[in-house]
Amino acid sequence: MAYSNGRMRIPKDKIIAYIEKHFDYKTRKNNEEYLICNPFTGDTKYKMNINPERGVVHCWTGNEWAGPINPSTNNRNCSFINFVKIYRKCSYTAAISEIMGTSVDIKSYLRPENRISEAEIEKCSIMLPKGVEPLVCSDDSQAAILINWLKSRGYTLEDIEKYDLQHLGMDVYWPYYEFDTLVYWQSRSRLNKRFNFPKAEIHDKAGKLIGKTEGTKGDFLYGFDNAESASYLIVTEAIFDQHTLGEQALASGGAILTDKQIKKIKILGPKKGVILSPDNDEAGIQSVIANYRLLNAHDIKTFYSIPPSIQYKEHDVINNTKDWNEMHTKLKMQLTDIRKIHDDRIKPINELNLYKLLVQAGCNR
Repeated sequence: MAYSNGRMRIPKDKIIAYIEKHFDYKTRKNNEEYLICNPFTGDTKYKMNINPERGVVHCWTGNEWAGPINPSTNNRNCSFINFVKIYRKCSYTAAISEIMGTSVDIKSYLRPENRISEAEIEKCSIMLPKGVEPLVCSDDSQAAILINWLKSRGYTLEDIEKYDLQHLGMDVYWPYYEFDTLVYWQSRSRLNKRFNFPKAEIHDKAGKLIGKTEGTKGDFLYGFDNAESASYLIVTEAIFDQHTLGEQALASGGAILTDKQIKKIKILGPKKGVILSPDNDEAGIQSVIANYRLLNAHDIKTFYSIPPSIQYKEHDVINNTKDWNEMHTKLKMQLTDIRKIHDDRIKPINELNLYKLLVQAGCNR
């Protein structure tokens, strides 16, 4: 097992074996570096350099393949794991499994604190509580109950693995990742629907203050690492709505985007614009108006899509759906059908539509 500054790292021999199995290659510096043709650009001159010892990848023609630039390091995420994840179009877990082989227990590699890059180790102040473990790897009977609950909300086992959902007892944990580094988390109890977030202050076992959590929920966007840059983005408030809409969706955790969240959106660079997809209620409509004005100030093209209000009967009571996930949980619609409805309802925010939204929300200019 390889370690770097106390953190687990993919062993050098596993990386070499993967390269030799999947790519035509050359070596240099006494086999310390492997050269392959960049699979993302049509390169034929072996411009992509892989250092198995450090587990990093670099292309001499540019590293745009690795996603957006991390402003805290001024670098892209050029780890070998990220390379495999993008190359194979798979989850972080599946990428590690491909590299390590199916005979290796990869649980330890999936711990969020072991996903951190060397450059970020000193800055890391977020960790999941002791005892939290991946749902798909757990033998706990409570994990099976939680998995069934998540399935009722639209998740599959593949989704649970892809998004690295964890649990402790009857609480599900959603880790927030940026550049493969854990930056935040939230949990929800299956028993009482209580939400929990990292504590502002971190204490040791004796109760001594040893650090403070950097950031709050409003500083991050759930789903950041799974969004493709230079494309479009969908912004919901709740994680369940984010999952329901799927590809390119982020959850803000609040009605109004914060300055830091807008900065994260700008890092992803949505050239095609941002689609605001709130609940179908007064607060949701007002959030579209407020967020449009915030995004417009940064010259970000903005659209909106509001879920339809559809009647359903539950316990002999007639209700109406108001969010995207309810279309699955209450109407039993497939997620692909919900996404199509969402996309068919996308509208640009121009003067006419803005006026309609203002009237609908009971606001005045």
